[in-house]
Formats: sequence, structure tokens, C-alpha cells
Amino acid sequence: MSFTGIFAIGVSSLTAFAKGIEAISGNVANADTTGYKRVRTDFEALLSTGRNSGGGVSAGSAGAGVAAEARQLFSEQGAVTRNNQATHVAVAGAGWFIVSRTPQGAAAGDLLYTRAGDFRPDANGDLVNSAGFFLQGTTSGSGDALTAQGLQTVNLNRLPAGADASSLGALVSVEIGSDGGVDATYANGSVHRIYRIPLALFTNEAGLALADRTAVSVTAQSGEAEIAAAGAGRAGAIEGAALEGSTVDIGTEFSSLIATQRAYATGARILRTADELWRTLVSTAA
Repeated sequence: MSFTGIFAIGVSSLTAFAKGIEAISGNVANADTTGYKRVRTDFEALLSTGRNSGGGVSAGSAGAGVAAEARQLFSEQGAVTRNNQATHVAVAGAGWFIVSRTPQGAAAGDLLYTRAGDFRPDANGDLVNSAGFFLQGTTSGSGDALTAQGLQTVNLNRLPAGADASSLGALVSVEIGSDGGVDATYANGSVHRIYRIPLALFTNEAGLALADRTAVSVTAQSGEAEIAAAGAGRAGAIEGAALEGSTVDIGTEFSSLIATQRAYATGARILRTADELWRTLVSTAA
């Protein structure tokens, strides 16, 4: 093997394992981030381009280094824990909450999707999570088809259809059911369903792209979002007063960090050794 090949192996090793360390660092930093999906780095050996007489890679071809591919595991389910915040929601199973960057909503192609359900009402009553995304819901009946065009930001100050504000009195409490129904209880004791929270499903979740913080966007690989009622078909159920935790396991990440750091150090030693051999060769030739 030439010195160029040795240097190439060392450089590819540093590049690949640095990518692995970066992914681990991001995972550790988001170990307590609601709805975060861990990143896994897969490493694979690179083969030289040596060819045999049949056009295939020669059986004795030397390795040409290592490559790394980091993938966010969007389909992993995080642990669901209950709390006392009624507007917090988690998905148990498949599906993503549909969100918008603004309370005015967004066009179908501009919607984002998240598993971070730490929603709270803002000063206007709009449900917004800690990342600043507004939860989208529908006011249509349970038998109506769900479409992106029928979505709007969930606002707890919305007056129920056909209700008289003076007779209802103040909003007392809110409960979110497993089917995504947002039921509001008022001072007069009446209960009204003011919204339904649907879920977005994808043909290939692995093809989703990270858009901003804990939100993702569709790509050609993921396919367009299919909007479905929670608990219907393959859509998971919604748990109110609950949150889905990060899928990061700190113990696993630190074990991976040790192994990846050692591999990175080995790549650095390859480069140092190749450099020393090269200097010795040049010195001898002179």
C-alpha cells in the first residue's frame, strides 16, 4: 500500500469517528428533551477500487478506510410519563403531532411534525410547546374526513359551536382523550368538545428530515403526511397529561463514546505513523 493510501485511511477514520462523537454529544445534550429521537451512527469499511479480470473487486483488495452514516431513529418510542399538566400530550404508538410556526396556521406544504407534546396555552389561549410550535387541530365532527386544509391552531378560548358565552361561564378545566378529543368544562358544569387533535402518519418515517429543534418535515423519501384520527387504523393513541421522553440512554451513549474515542485515537496514530515513515524515507533518500 502506498503512503497516499495510508494517509487516506487515517483521514477517513478521523472524519468518520468525529461524526460519531458529534452524534453522541448531541444525544447526551438532548437526554432530557421531550420527544427527542436519538441519532445512531453506523460505520462501514471502505474497499479499494482494485478490480480483477472479471471486473469485480479483487479478493485480496486492501481496505481503504471507514465511512460513517448518522441516522435519527424517528420511529423509536420514548417512555411516556404522566404529569399534572392537562394540555401536555404524548403519542403511544405511531403518529406525529401537526404543528405550525405561527398561530395563524400554515399551508399544507409548510406544516411541521413533532412528538414533543409539552403544549401550554399562551396569553391568547393558543397551545404552543417549548420549541415555539403551535398545535394544530380540527373542529370537524368525528365522522368527517381529516385534511390539512381543515386544520387550525388549538385555542382554549374558542367558544363551542352554538353555545352562549354568558351561560357557559369561565373555562374551568380541559381534558384530552385518547382519541384526541379536547373536552372543555365550564363554570355552569357543561362539557363541550372544542377540538380534535389528529396525528400525521408517514409511509417511511426514516425519510423525514429534521426541520428545527424537535420538529421534522416531509421529504420525497418519507412521502406526504396522512392525517388520521388518533387510535384509528395504525395511528397511535394520545395520552393527555403526559409526555414522551427522549429515547437516549445515557449509559449506552457513554459506552459508545469510549469505543468511538478509542477508534478516533487509532486513526490519529495511523496518520502520525505514516508521517514518521514518510519523514524517515525522505531523510534516508536525501
